[in-house]
Amino acid sequence: MQQIKGWLLIALVSMVPACAVSDGDQDGAQYAGSASPGDTGSDDGDGGGSGEIGALPGETNGGSEGAGGTGAEGVTLTTGCPAYHNDVYSPYIGYGDVSTGTPAVLPWRGVAGTYPDAVEDFRAYSAGQQIECGANKNARDYLDVTAGCLKAVSKNGNAAGEIHGTSVSEGYYRSLALPYDSEHERAAAWTDLGVEYKFFYSQWTSNVSGPGFKIFARYLSEYDLYVGSWRQDGVVQIQKKQCGVYTVLQRNSHFGPPAPNMWHTIRFEVQGNEQRLYLDGQLAMTTHDDSIKTGTAGIRIDSAESSLIDDWKVYAP
Repeated sequence: MQQIKGWLLIALVSMVPACAVSDGDQDGAQYAGSASPGDTGSDDGDGGGSGEIGALPGETNGGSEGAGGTGAEGVTLTTGCPAYHNDVYSPYIGYGDVSTGTPAVLPWRGVAGTYPDAVEDFRAYSAGQQIECGANKNARDYLDVTAGCLKAVSKNGNAAGEIHGTSVSEGYYRSLALPYDSEHERAAAWTDLGVEYKFFYSQWTSNVSGPGFKIFARYLSEYDLYVGSWRQDGVVQIQKKQCGVYTVLQRNSHFGPPAPNMWHTIRFEVQGNEQRLYLDGQLAMTTHDDSIKTGTAGIRIDSAESSLIDDWKVYAP
């Protein structure tokens, strides 16, 4: 089957300008190659996506078949927001309905095979092999690097991924999982999910857009998502972004930054209306919000050029 890099996302009204953005974080430059309008860059920022979001009538946000199975009928995803400009990135662009459920019934797998089968540990790549770049988003069918590049490396004899930002001065990196339901031959959107990855960095290489390590859950578009963050300035927080507007659900401004030159783990679980952020195995905060029902998972890293990532996994909490 030909690789498909985007799937269907439908908004509620005909094309109008995107919602205004309210952001309590540091402003950040646009991703290289992105034409996204007016997003001042919180802990997710803009993306260099392709394709456009349709503008047909739709259901309420995240209509779901439930966590128990995918069913024969697909679900049409909607944001519940006025339709966006066609340069607002979403991994759900194209044609056809999607399957919804937890990663237990819809594990993270690509179109052509079962890899990564829930965990990207870079076992499929040799050291130095380019995995994907934002400038060539069709290299892999199970993930979408929308900003920067990802390549495989060896760290102390173990496989890992090395990220490179859009530039040293900007330093944006972002990638999203692209889950696929092979039984029904369509994209998948997760309901309750956990996402986790390990990271290792040596130094901060610039100071834009709240430098740090971020993690996405229920990512529907760059304007509709949940994001957990562990930042250079010591801020730890959970935010939602809906219709392009940020809301801080909880923030700890005095948690402290991750230490350099050692491995850390960041984990984010969204279950029902509860969001839980774990740092190095410890629960850092819990919030509650039920705005966004389905989506995918992903990673964003700002201003930490050549950082390593490993054991990026998506699971049912």
